[in-house]
Amino acid sequence: MSKPSIECQYFEHVPEHSVAACRECRYAVWPDQIEGHLQKQHKVSYKEAEAVGQQVRSWAGLVQYPSELEVPTGAPKPYFEVQAPSQDGEGPEIVPVDGAAAWARVGEQMAKAWTDIEKRAQTTIQEGERDEVNPWLERTQWLPYLVGIERPDLLACIEEPVAEPDARQEQQAEPASIIDRIGVFIRLEAIRTEMHQTRFQPLQPYMDKDAIVKHTRPWQQMLMFFARTQKEHGWKSPKYRFTRRQREAWEVLIEQAKRSIEGDEEDEAEDMDEEREELDEEMMDDIDEAIEVAEEEPGQGEGPEPKKLSKIQKACLEFCIALLNHRITRREYDSPLVCALAVLGVKKDGWKGPEQYPPILSAVIKIARFMVVQKGLEMSGPEEDSGDETDNNLDDSAYESGPSQRRRPKGCLQLVQKMMDRFMVRGSHSPMQWMLDLRTYGLKIHYNTTTRGHVEWTNGDELLYKELHFSMAQFRGMVHGLASESRRLLTEELMFSSKAALVPAVPWESIRDNPTDERPGWNFLKDHRTSMPVNGERWLFERVGESASIRSRFMKPGTQSGVDRQAVERYMDRVVEFREKLAVLMHMTGGQPARGPELLSVRHSNTVQGGHRNIFIEDGMVVFVTRYHKGYKVSGDVKIIHRYLPREVGELVVWYMWLVLPFQQRLEALVWEKEAVSSHMWPADPSGRKWTTDRLREALKRESRIAMGQEWTFAGYREMAIGISRRFLRGSTAFQADEGEENKEWAEEQAGDSIADEQAGHTSHVAGLVYARGIMEQSGAVADRRQQFRASSTDWHRFLGFQAGVDDQRRSSKRKRAPFESEADEARVDRWQRLRKMDARAQLKRMIGEEAKFRGVQEAAIKAITAGESPVVAVMPTGAGKSLLFMLPAWAEQGGTTVVVVPLIALRGDMAQRCKKLGISCVEWQSRRPPDAAAVVLVTPESAVGEEFATFLNRLRAMRQLDRIIIDECHIVLNRQYTFRK
Repeated sequence: MSKPSIECQYFEHVPEHSVAACRECRYAVWPDQIEGHLQKQHKVSYKEAEAVGQQVRSWAGLVQYPSELEVPTGAPKPYFEVQAPSQDGEGPEIVPVDGAAAWARVGEQMAKAWTDIEKRAQTTIQEGERDEVNPWLERTQWLPYLVGIERPDLLACIEEPVAEPDARQEQQAEPASIIDRIGVFIRLEAIRTEMHQTRFQPLQPYMDKDAIVKHTRPWQQMLMFFARTQKEHGWKSPKYRFTRRQREAWEVLIEQAKRSIEGDEEDEAEDMDEEREELDEEMMDDIDEAIEVAEEEPGQGEGPEPKKLSKIQKACLEFCIALLNHRITRREYDSPLVCALAVLGVKKDGWKGPEQYPPILSAVIKIARFMVVQKGLEMSGPEEDSGDETDNNLDDSAYESGPSQRRRPKGCLQLVQKMMDRFMVRGSHSPMQWMLDLRTYGLKIHYNTTTRGHVEWTNGDELLYKELHFSMAQFRGMVHGLASESRRLLTEELMFSSKAALVPAVPWESIRDNPTDERPGWNFLKDHRTSMPVNGERWLFERVGESASIRSRFMKPGTQSGVDRQAVERYMDRVVEFREKLAVLMHMTGGQPARGPELLSVRHSNTVQGGHRNIFIEDGMVVFVTRYHKGYKVSGDVKIIHRYLPREVGELVVWYMWLVLPFQQRLEALVWEKEAVSSHMWPADPSGRKWTTDRLREALKRESRIAMGQEWTFAGYREMAIGISRRFLRGSTAFQADEGEENKEWAEEQAGDSIADEQAGHTSHVAGLVYARGIMEQSGAVADRRQQFRASSTDWHRFLGFQAGVDDQRRSSKRKRAPFESEADEARVDRWQRLRKMDARAQLKRMIGEEAKFRGVQEAAIKAITAGESPVVAVMPTGAGKSLLFMLPAWAEQGGTTVVVVPLIALRGDMAQRCKKLGISCVEWQSRRPPDAAAVVLVTPESAVGEEFATFLNRLRAMRQLDRIIIDECHIVLNRQYTFRK
């Protein structure tokens, strides 16, 4: 059975009355009121209601107006009830008048009335009480303007149209960059916010198309608001009125839109030009006079002719300029643009506050500035030749100028300046002034109001953040598991080595770097003072050539290049996978997490533009330095941030740059015939897929889901990292929510240096920038700030349990202990004290049952273990309960970790099952997922002597978490036969 059409789902045709009746309400609805009925009574979206209305109105024989219908006497309402015939023929239902049935009927009516009130409160904008204090709403005056209007209607009127744009519309929607067509003077004019203001940072373009789409969205929503409220509609809409100039511009825009939809492109261009000139005359007469002269005497511009705007684009530009060019003389809401902006402040469940609305205003303001520049370019005609402008100014001002000089055309700069002074700056009493002032007010509220908290700590080291919950041991396990898997992927999949020992070691003590060397393509590997063990340019290529099995993977006789393209693509897939893991690892181990654009800006070598390398070597540590930050496009200021990597992660970076990158780049040049190779650490993949913040976000989600079973976001991890550092790191190196916050504790520690700088007659900042700078000091970097960054990063390394950070702490006896180290020591002491005071027999009964008793030497061995004696040797026969010797202490105090070396496979599985049954966290060792949070770790003798497990033990020692090591079946001597494990 086919599904009924959308209009038949809501309405049915009643032939005897020639009307359309709502199936649910059982009322007839006039055709022109269908949209309003569906939206108000049934909460149908505007788009769906509009589609239903169009279909219903197309029904044949439908009464369109009340005068055409013979309505029974006494029924003046626009709706009349269509009474459904009774099924049993007994007529209408009799309403009870007394008794329990009547009271139940009252209850139903009460519930319905309350439901209606709640629905109106949720959907209808209502006036607030006088004692409700909301400075933001009082400042915006949204409430009195929009009171009584349905929120769903407002949200529906700014929704995107359902229809997909065709190819021609998409081509028209592509943003044409005007930055290349104008100079810095025009861009400085367009960025002004005051009448007489000197700006030093010009108007900046958006970074990519995604940013353009995002920031043009508010203007598109306002145009949709006007389009849907200018035509007939069946819902109560906000009141506004166009000026005559705005009305004419709107009618031209609608006409061009209709022609664009119909594909009518044969109309004459003169009509559009005349209409545009008429609008310009009323907007700025003096500018139009200059335009006419400019069109008569165009300059001889050079270079390619810019792409002209289409007719609908010109009409849209004219209308938007007309909205902006509106002088407010009484109320702000006399401006249609302010009215449309009020609709953008509505949410489904309230209002957009100071934390959400200022970014919308910023987008509207910046796009408006581009519109003004585009308008200036359109009005100035071809590129003018202003080379003789300064010579004319040398004439004696006492003599009258000739007509040609008085009518000298004004260029784009003068036109933009005129428009900016007229309606784009404060003091113009225009919608733009309203936006600038409201944005400033909103930001003031935002930065002086605390945000909602999301971080909570339980059980000492367990973090609650929104829906996420994990312990610090789990967090460390995730980081080290990711480092281990990245190391395995690099050594085995990319360098074809079964273990890291076969890879040339990084000579940390002999690596030198020169941050001042800005030669293109240069990095620390090319420093003449650095002597690497092997030639990284050839090592991997020769390694592939020496192994027949590896060589056969890449070679394919008969091809032009001699290599198998599919094999190379598979290898590049492994490279891409490693780079994704490396990005997340650097993000999580470098200290304060960087933002996505900062991380993606990292380059491993200098570029032709000079000095854009971001990876350096400093005293045996890899450091990546970012120069781009979130506010660069606004302020133009470049913040230099140093993030130091732990030795274990820095080694992966050096190996990749030294041994893998040369081989990878040459493969790309050969197979994909690339003419140039990017110096970014995360360039576009060979397949063409680019690195974006969305891709970084997905990589972090994937790695956190694998390790923790939870999905982390970039913004979420940044907040969690700040919370962790405040909780466990000392004040001088704890991550700051704002990079500009003053560090009081560090300032106190450096007070002596500051006094010395003051004696020299300058501040510490100036001293770092100008005086006694090191020969190898990086451009823009200050030694004092760099040391602060290093201290913050190394504290973070120690907290994560990286061995290099722990060793640095041991060598530096003067360094203060971080709070997490003191807390770990206190927790270990408390744990051991409780264990020494433990009643072993009582704990045994609690763990197993009231009938449980010690057997043989179990009790004596347990007392020796809980007393902290070492070593303890317990000789017991098979089945005598040796496993109880580590299970009972681990069950009683689960804050630490017990490592059990078990040679027998069957015994290891049995131990794991028994521990889990007793509620003891027991994990079998896997290098890819280090069990930092486990109470018992089962490991084989072979793995126990490996490098990765040794790193795990060192991390447990550094975190004061390793309680004991148990060696089971220590009497078994390893031999070369596999049967001994049976």
